[in-house]
Amino acid sequence: MFKKIPARKISDEIVDQFIDLIERGILKPGDKLPPEREMAKELGISRLPLREALKALQTMGFIDIQNRRKILIQPITKSALQDPLSVVLEGNIQKVFELLEIRKALESLAATRATEMADEKDIEELEQIITRMKKDFKEGALGDKADADFHLAISRAAHNTILTHLMVTWYRLLWDCQKVSRERLFSKKKNRKLLLNQHIEIFEAIKNREREKAGEAAQRHILFVEEELKKDLQGE
Repeated sequence: MFKKIPARKISDEIVDQFIDLIERGILKPGDKLPPEREMAKELGISRLPLREALKALQTMGFIDIQNRRKILIQPITKSALQDPLSVVLEGNIQKVFELLEIRKALESLAATRATEMADEKDIEELEQIITRMKKDFKEGALGDKADADFHLAISRAAHNTILTHLMVTWYRLLWDCQKVSRERLFSKKKNRKLLLNQHIEIFEAIKNREREKAGEAAQRHILFVEEELKKDLQGE
C-alpha cells in the first residue's frame, strides 16, 4: 500500500502519501492503521520521522491516535462539520430532523451510485452484513452495529471518497444527539422486521443493479426512521 520514502523531507513525504491514500479512498474513515513498527518497515524509514508525520496528520484532523497504539482514519469532514453542528444539534430536535433530510438525499445518492459502482467485494460485504442483521433479528439483539455498518458499506460501494466521509460524519452527529434514542427505535418489536426487510430491499436492488429502486428504497427507509422518531417524541 505504501511506497518507499527517499531520505530528504521524510516526514513531509509521509504526510503527502497518507493524504493521497485518503483522497483516493484507499484509506477510509474508521480504518485502523498498522502498528508503527509495521508502517516504518513498509515505508523503509525509522520510527522517528513516522511519528513526526503521524503527529502532523493528527493535528490536521486526518487521524486519531488513541493511547499511542490505536490509530484510526478520521472522516475529512469531521473537524469542519461535526463540532459546530454538534453544538447546534444539542437540545434542538428540529435540527435532528433537518439532518435526516440531508441523510435522505445522501442515502439515496449512495444507494443509486452503488448500483453502478459496486464491485464483487462490495456486494459480498453487504451480503455478509445482511446475514448479521438476520442473525441479530433472530436472537432479538439490538442490531445497531450491523445497521451502521450496512449504510457505511453502501457509501463505500459508491466509490466516492467525499460521500463516504460525509456519511461517517452524519452518523456520528445523529448518534451523538442525546434526544434521539436509537435503543427505543430498534427495540420496538414491530419495527425489527420492518427495518430488516427495508435493508434487504436496498441490498437486493444494489445487487441487481436496479438504480431507481435502490434510491427509492433508501429514501423510504430514512423516512420510516424519521416518522418513528417523531412518534417516539410524542410518546406513541
